[in-house]
Amino acid sequence: MSSDPENEYTTRAWLVIFGAFTCLFCTVGFLNSFGVFEDYYATAQLAHESQSTIGWLGAMAIFFLFSISTIAGAMLDIFGPKLMIWTGSVGTVFAIMMTSLCKEFYQFLLAQGILLGISMALATWPALALVGQYIKKKRAAAMGIVLAGSSLGGIIWPVAIDQLLKRPDIGFPWTMRIVGFIMIPLFAFSCVVCKSPPKARIPMDVDPENDSAGNDTSGESAPEKKVDHKKEAIALFRQPSMQLLCLAMFITYFGMFAPFFYTTSYAVAKGFSTTLAFYTVSIVNGASFLGRIIPGILADRFGRFNCCIVSTLSAGIIAFCWTSVDSVPGLVIWCAAYGFASGGILSLQQACAAQVATPSTFGLAIGGVAGSTAFSAMANVPISGALVENYGYLSLSIFSGVALLLGGMLLIIARLVQNKKLSAII
Repeated sequence: MSSDPENEYTTRAWLVIFGAFTCLFCTVGFLNSFGVFEDYYATAQLAHESQSTIGWLGAMAIFFLFSISTIAGAMLDIFGPKLMIWTGSVGTVFAIMMTSLCKEFYQFLLAQGILLGISMALATWPALALVGQYIKKKRAAAMGIVLAGSSLGGIIWPVAIDQLLKRPDIGFPWTMRIVGFIMIPLFAFSCVVCKSPPKARIPMDVDPENDSAGNDTSGESAPEKKVDHKKEAIALFRQPSMQLLCLAMFITYFGMFAPFFYTTSYAVAKGFSTTLAFYTVSIVNGASFLGRIIPGILADRFGRFNCCIVSTLSAGIIAFCWTSVDSVPGLVIWCAAYGFASGGILSLQQACAAQVATPSTFGLAIGGVAGSTAFSAMANVPISGALVENYGYLSLSIFSGVALLLGGMLLIIARLVQNKKLSAII
């Protein structure tokens, strides 16, 4: 692979980008379809359970997806991506196949909650961090393309699963098996193409062109400089910018996913058609698809932290406007606007993490930022449900907006820590 940043989008790099894209399509993209399962379980296998209890299936999957990210990122830096992506891919398909056999809540919790979340984490974060190792100059754009795979999954999986579940000749067991069979070739492609970039050999005491004695050593192999992963990790998390970025994302995730999960029920409560209510999730994810690519392209020019701040503050303002929507055009526009803004957060947080990392801590930085959101992302589901049940959707709108705006303020501080000049590209 060429070391020239202008030529970093090589054929091999593009294969890694597309491999990570298909991986996130099958992992985070599939997880975005949980709303379909939540509605189905409430009238089928888990009809005897409360809505909040069923919601814990999605909450646990989200928790393990994010909480395992730090470990997965560190393992990538040490061992490379091959073992984890293979393990995560096989585990994800196995979890889905086991879900097709589930009857009781604890079985769903083990298969679709815990096992699925852990397996998705092992595949997702190494694939995403690997892109950061290949692409340096236009990293935000590359990560935006990869994360757009999860948005595309959020568009396709819910519709496909809903249509399959409605077919009496297919039913729930074979719906899950069909999903698993579709994922097998996609994961296989990811496993084959997602390989570590060639390691640059760094001379320890010898100039690669000529040594101190004047002898030409350009054709010789220079000894590799060993990396102290523990020291690098400590240095990474001691950076104020890294600490503030983690705290900002922790606060942001308390409110960011609520509109994703509750636009459907809000539309039904407002009296919109059930068909429109169902497709609000696809509208949000469709706009999020563009929101993950376009801000990433802009971020490489105007600064990753700068663009992430704009996306976060914009999402917060849009969240405050949620309950003012009372017409079909208004609902569609609001869903598209929120999806676009939140999509920028999801893609740019990883680009920001990679920006504060060193080449040997890409995986740890991306995993660390994602891991910092584990508890808030999980808590968001029951908190949102409790707010809607007790105080209505206005309370959820305010809660989401405040969390996003507070997260945006912390991102501003993280950006100023790096450079206090307002016009700086950070």
